[in-house]
Amino acid sequence: MSTPLPPFSSSSSFTLTQPPHPSWVPTAHQPAPAHHGRTLTLDPAEMAKPDAYKLLISAVVPRPIALVCTEDKETGTINVAPYSYFNLVCHDPPTLMISVNAGRTGPKDTLRNLLSHPELVINTMSEHFVESANHTTTNFPHSQSELPSSGLTTTPSLLVSPPRIAESCVAFECRVAHINLLHNDDGKQTAAVVLVRVLKVHVKEGVWNKEKQVVDMKEFAPVGRLGGVMYGRVIEGFELHRPVVNASSK
Repeated sequence: MSTPLPPFSSSSSFTLTQPPHPSWVPTAHQPAPAHHGRTLTLDPAEMAKPDAYKLLISAVVPRPIALVCTEDKETGTINVAPYSYFNLVCHDPPTLMISVNAGRTGPKDTLRNLLSHPELVINTMSEHFVESANHTTTNFPHSQSELPSSGLTTTPSLLVSPPRIAESCVAFECRVAHINLLHNDDGKQTAAVVLVRVLKVHVKEGVWNKEKQVVDMKEFAPVGRLGGVMYGRVIEGFELHRPVVNASSK
């Protein structure tokens, strides 16, 4: 019998600390811990696909999560699905990306909707509604929306037809700029990398630091994906300023 996990601590919140090695100076060596042992070399092409998948998603962490709203224009059904293959691409023009892997029975609803109607809302995920957001991973039929049983609330967007999620601290109204279809070595389409242009950004007032023009990490409390079915919290951070080379010293 496995040991019960400790309860979630809602009292933990984001704090800033010193960096791990505040006394570090340029040229000082920072070796890997001795107990890590030697380096192994793995070839993804020689691994079973499920094993390669587990390796990659446990090594590339933490990954931010996009809770994506799209619309089936024929039926009006709103699809909501989380994607941890997600990140910021550019700020000028403001561009985000999501990668939609192929479903077991064909294109996922998100990609199918975007190919016919290239508008979406990317909602961020925070601790206060993570269970509701995770519920949208349920394999509902194409014609059935994940929203009613998830407990999530929608609110109209300003420039795109899919709604945004009211519980989300930050939501981006977007329009598709480019879709790049990926194929494996057998020629099978396995994913679509979708670049989207941000049209509007909605931020909760209590999360937005107007003076600094940044999102308050303590109030945002974002969650990220780790390996397997694990999620991670952002409850501690440290600052490292970029080195500046004095041109006159060259």
